[in-house]
Amino acid sequence: MRYLIPASFIVLAASSIASAGVVDVVTFTNRNEWREAPTDLALFPANWEVLFRTDNMTEVQTPGGVASGGTDWSSWTATSSSGEMVSTGTGIYSTPAGSSIILNFTGPVGDDGSGLRGIGGGFQFFDANEAFVPGKIWLKLSNGTSIVRNFNTETAFAGFWLTDPTLTITGLTIEPAGTAAAANFVGIDTLYLGYAGVPAPGAIALLGAAGLVATRRRR
Repeated sequence: MRYLIPASFIVLAASSIASAGVVDVVTFTNRNEWREAPTDLALFPANWEVLFRTDNMTEVQTPGGVASGGTDWSSWTATSSSGEMVSTGTGIYSTPAGSSIILNFTGPVGDDGSGLRGIGGGFQFFDANEAFVPGKIWLKLSNGTSIVRNFNTETAFAGFWLTDPTLTITGLTIEPAGTAAAANFVGIDTLYLGYAGVPAPGAIALLGAAGLVATRRRR
């Protein structure tokens, strides 16, 4: 099957959503708005440092059905629920139909719990004819809970920010949804990762050396 990477994924209006009254996740369909979100003092503490990393998936390989990328706080490993995954040179997708992509994030975090709190990108759901189909994304958090978001309409971007200063994002699962889920596919063509916290001076230097872009909070 030929895998296309269209500029279309899922739709969900930007909103702040509480999960069981415990965790707040802010969801976006606009990448620029997602990137600017940490400057909103209504959502994030004023003293947080925010850094970003983009993985374009252009050199990601899938030996043994495993892909990996990032560095330090943004290190990630992707596997398929079926044990099979394919690299297109500009993205990855899970095969055969009906299988999911499971992302796990690793890396040091600060004493204040700083670390990966933002993620976005090209999360794709498509059928054998490469047409959009419904899907869902599960966010796994550092307290062991998960938050699910269902996607039923196409859009060019999907992104999330976790605003609880005591939690980080530790994993993400992309899976087909609906009655025809067993016949559909999921893929990723870009990952946008966001660090938010109060890192020690040495950590800031390390993250900067890794090619990240840092933005100081506006006060």
